[in-house]
Order: sequence, then structure tokens, then C-alpha cells
Amino acid sequence: MDCCCDRISMEVNLLNKSLLYESAEKYIRRFGTRDPYAIADGLGIEVLFRNDFAKLKGLYRVIQRNRFIFLNENLPEQVQTLVCAHELGHDAHHRNLADDSPFREYVLYSMNTRPEYEANLFAASLLLPDDEVHKYAREGYDVVQIAAMMNTDINLMLIKMGDMNSRGYSFNTVYTPRSDFLSR
Repeated sequence: MDCCCDRISMEVNLLNKSLLYESAEKYIRRFGTRDPYAIADGLGIEVLFRNDFAKLKGLYRVIQRNRFIFLNENLPEQVQTLVCAHELGHDAHHRNLADDSPFREYVLYSMNTRPEYEANLFAASLLLPDDEVHKYAREGYDVVQIAAMMNTDINLMLIKMGDMNSRGYSFNTVYTPRSDFLSR
């Protein structure tokens, strides 16, 4: 159990969770897709793949008013897609933290911070449709099985189900998402 993620989830109040969900839904309606690469392109964000990231999976930066998502090209495609969606969350909600300040880079990319939890929640909202998650749960699948069927990380699925619970669903999950799942 990861208490830090629970604490941060509680700090992100229902209004903020609703805002994060709605902003992802707005992009889906606007661009007609859940594909984070297509959405980034539509928003004018350049997605670049890097082979020189040792442990870093991705990075969002604003450089001279140009927006960039840098992704580790050595990651599996599924993880790259998840990281791209996560970085889109930073663009949508934390652009002011993505300047060239070293202090802000440290704060932004610490996995135990509110901005990171919010970016994960945005990614979950963007990539994982409520109706599909709910359908699998109604059919009796557990969170591990649903994550596998939807080809996503179990921690992202737990974040999604927790958010859906806050919007009136009633999933009974016995797991708590790890706050550092994107840093592993």
C-alpha cells in the first residue's frame, strides 16, 4: 500500500479531479481521438524521442514559448503512449512549472507531488474510457484483469477507478496505486 499516493489523492479535491477529467474529455471531443500523439500534434506540441535518457521516461518542457514532450525511445510503445498522455497532462495543467528553472524541474518530476498525481489522473482519463472500464467490472473482472485487457499499467487503472468512484461509480479495489509507477 502506498500511503503517499492516498494522501496526494485526497489533496486533489473533487473540483480539481472533475477539472482534470473534463479537460481530458474536452481534448477527446475536440480531436476525435484518445491518441495522445494526435492530440499533441493538434495542440502544436512537438513530440521528440530521445535515446539518451538513462532512467527518465519522459519530460515536458516549454522552451522559448515552444512546447515539447520528450520521450525515452527505448521504452515499450505502450509505456511511451502512457508517458505521452501523462506529459500532456502537464501541458494542460502545469505549463507554468515547465520553464527552464532547475528548481521547478525537481518539483515537477518528483513522483510524490500533486502535479504528478494530477498528470497521472489526466492520463487515466484520456486513455481509459469510463464505459469500457465499467463494462469489464460489471462482467466480474478485477482491476488486474481489466488493466491487462486494456493494455495499461495497473497503477493507472487504480487511479482511473478511484476517480470513477469519486464520480459516483462503486468499484471495490483492494489495491492502492504506487505513486512512483512511472519512475520505475
